[in-house]
Amino acid sequence: MNLVQNSQCSMTAFARRDAPEHRDRGFALVLVLWALLLLSVLASSFLLEARAGKAIANTEVLQLRGRMLADGAINRVILSLLDPRDPLRLPLDGSSREIDFLGEHVLLSCESEAGKLDLNAASLQQLRSIFQAQGLSNDEAEFIARQIEVWRSPLRNSPVEPVLALYTEAGRTYGPRFAPFRSVDELRLVIGMNDALQAAIAPFMTVWSSSGTVDLSVAKDALLRVLAAENDNFASAQLAAKQNGNAAGTNRMATVGDVLTIVSIAELSDVTVRRSASIQLSGDRNEPYRVLTWQ
Repeated sequence: MNLVQNSQCSMTAFARRDAPEHRDRGFALVLVLWALLLLSVLASSFLLEARAGKAIANTEVLQLRGRMLADGAINRVILSLLDPRDPLRLPLDGSSREIDFLGEHVLLSCESEAGKLDLNAASLQQLRSIFQAQGLSNDEAEFIARQIEVWRSPLRNSPVEPVLALYTEAGRTYGPRFAPFRSVDELRLVIGMNDALQAAIAPFMTVWSSSGTVDLSVAKDALLRVLAAENDNFASAQLAAKQNGNAAGTNRMATVGDVLTIVSIAELSDVTVRRSASIQLSGDRNEPYRVLTWQ
């Protein structure tokens, strides 16, 4: 009996002495497993980051290539404008044409700014008609048209205090510039305008023609309809002639003084690059054209 009891006591003592060692070994095993898991996560993270970096690098290369391609196509159009014998001859009404350029397909358009209404020269009636065509009421169209006139007019021709009060009441921290518009985008700043309305009328407007008249031969159909609605018989006749395919002057060539906006769209894989440039033909042999904008 004593022998059994002594044996059990010895085993119990041994188990007590061995338990801490087992716990240490188990803890060490858990640490190793956690370390392996951490290394696995880090390796996966590095692999994903490398793949993402490669994808971003590939996209940036495609964007750069697309930009160079689109800019090159714009230069190709400029050359065709300077040489009447050039086989590439785009219409000046902004209609698009796809061409093969350096082994890639590029969508090109060339639009004469003379076929638009000049923000700095358009009459109040023309401005009203543009806004009414977008669904504005007569009063709304009248208000914005007059605010455009105030914005572009010299300070001495405009009552300052009432105008500034309108902008202050609307929460604006600025007032009209009392000077000509420098871009169509500046129209967004005029009180009564919003981004959607500005975007809707932007295709009809320019700051480059410096004329109150519109070259109907290169005007877009949408603008011709607006002008026809205000009893412009020439616009009505041109619109009808275009619909019948015999409109006069639609194939005219660019002339000295013309401001032309060229748009180039290049698509490479999943990347689309759009570039545009506005140039003015000068007729100077040393500087045959001037770049007004390029973006």
